[in-house]
Amino acid sequence: MKTKRSVLAVMALFLSMGAFAQSQPEVHKKKELRTTEERTAHKMEHKAKLATMTPAERKAFKQAHHEKRQARLNAMTPEQRAKAEERRRLRKESK
Repeated sequence: MKTKRSVLAVMALFLSMGAFAQSQPEVHKKKELRTTEERTAHKMEHKAKLATMTPAERKAFKQAHHEKRQARLNAMTPEQRAKAEERRRLRKESK
């Protein structure tokens, strides 16, 4: 009887873990690999897009970007977050 309950408990645990894993939102950004020319072209398109926006639109756009970034950081473990913030700090210093 105890064995049957143990087996059922383990099965229920695995089923709940599977359901939980499927319900997690997609927080990690999937980037496609770009060549140097493609990155430069994308950067120029982005700058042109920002230049055509009004100050209010630009502020809203940047706020939305900030919120997405915060959501990604909040979904990370403390170690992942520290690693991501260190990469960001190093990128900013190299500019």
